[in-house]
Amino acid sequence: MNDDWKKLAEELFNRGNDRDQAGDRPGAINEWHEAIRFNPDHAAAHYNLGIAFSDDGDNARAMDHLRQAINLDLFDLDARHALAEIYLEEEQWDDAINLLRQTLNLIPSDGQAAHLLAEAYLDQEMWDEAAGALESGALLEEDADLWFDLGEAYQRADRIDDAILAYRRAIIAQPEHPDAIHALDLLHVPIEEEESDE
Repeated sequence: MNDDWKKLAEELFNRGNDRDQAGDRPGAINEWHEAIRFNPDHAAAHYNLGIAFSDDGDNARAMDHLRQAINLDLFDLDARHALAEIYLEEEQWDDAINLLRQTLNLIPSDGQAAHLLAEAYLDQEMWDEAAGALESGALLEEDADLWFDLGEAYQRADRIDDAILAYRRAIIAQPEHPDAIHALDLLHVPIEEEESDE
C-alpha cells in the first residue's frame, strides 16, 4: 500500500468523524468504509464502524469490525470492551469470558474488563470466578452492585461467610450501599470485621 492511499484513508476517516459529529451517521459510515477500502488496516475506522453498527443493532457486523480492530491493535481496550459487551448482550458467554480473560492477561489493571468478566461469570452462576474477577480489578464504585449480587448468590448457596465478605466488599466499593448494609444487618453481622483481641 502506498503512502498516498494511507493519507487518503486518513482524510476519509476524519471526514467520517466530522460527519458523525454533525449527526450524519449514514454519511460517516460511508466515509469509514471508504477509508478501509484504501487502507484495510485502519484500526480506528474498523472500531468506529463496529460502534456504529452496534448502535444500529447490527451486532453481527459490529462484531466483525471490532474483531478486526482488535486484530490490528491488540491493546485497543475500547474495542475489547465494546466487543465483550456485545458478546454479553448476545449471550455468547464463552466468547465474552475468553476475550475478557485475554484482555486481563494483556492489561491486568483493566478494571472495566474485570467488571465485565465478573458480570459474565455471575450470569453463568460461576460465583467463585466472579469473585476472582472482581478481586483482580480495583474496588470501584461501579463494582458495588456486582459484589452485592455475588453476596446474594453466596447466601442462596448457604455460603454465609463468603456472602458476608462479598457484602463487605460492596460497602468498601460504595460506603453507603443500602442493600449491602441491610443484608449484613439481617445476618446480624457488623459492617466491618471486628478485630480479635490476640
